[in-house]
Amino acid sequence: MKNKVTLRDIAKEANVSVATASYVLNNRDDQSISEATRKKVLQIANLYGYKLNFPAKCISSGKTNIIAMCLGKHRFALHKAEHLLTVDKFCRFLAKKGYSLSIFPNKDVSRLDYCDGIVCCDTDIELFRNVAENNYCPLLALNSGVHNPLLFYQVNTDFVNVKRIAKQIFGNEDYCVVSYRLNSAETCQQISDTFANVVFADDFENLDSLKGKNVVALGEMLGEYCKRIAKDVLTIDFCSSEKLEKLFECFDIAFNRKDSIEHSILV
Repeated sequence: MKNKVTLRDIAKEANVSVATASYVLNNRDDQSISEATRKKVLQIANLYGYKLNFPAKCISSGKTNIIAMCLGKHRFALHKAEHLLTVDKFCRFLAKKGYSLSIFPNKDVSRLDYCDGIVCCDTDIELFRNVAENNYCPLLALNSGVHNPLLFYQVNTDFVNVKRIAKQIFGNEDYCVVSYRLNSAETCQQISDTFANVVFADDFENLDSLKGKNVVALGEMLGEYCKRIAKDVLTIDFCSSEKLEKLFECFDIAFNRKDSIEHSILV
């Protein structure tokens, strides 16, 4: 085969049409193509080192199908594990939507050219503002308080609803709410204002006070840890499938410039 491999070459080697080869290599899922054909095209493309012209593809389609994510910084190991779990869930969720996830360091707030949108997760207002000032694609907040909800979409936990659920589970028994110390001071204040007994976990020693108590854990990893020491545990997933669906709906509205009144979503 000649030195410069083209899409037509790949199609010929795979014994498929150029259109079919293009659909497979562009990860189109709106066409009826057998799994065997997909694998054959991908294997041949890999064998001959064929790569799509990513910048050209972005220009022609107007999108990259990449969402960038910035995560707040923490020292507590359990909090870091929660962030890794969030990344894993979000990555799997986006894959089903035909998107890829790109993580960028929270110190690097320079302009991100190759992404369709940015999600700031558990970040403080200063970092969020810096990202907003340096980028011009849709910017959304997840588990972060945003001071300008009329401009930016944000998806956060409905703590009033959590309190309602806790009442159903524990009845008249006392319970304690345990949360990570989030970067958003506003969100931490909302938690303190909503619940009578709150513990903000900075390290494992903070969690020792929960032994033998009823606990509402704001985070899946926190919930798993508290099950070892607490009497009973209600776990609230900070990155639930419902929350991710709402986040993606907000992104779709912002990216496609659809009309929407509500920018602050509680789940």
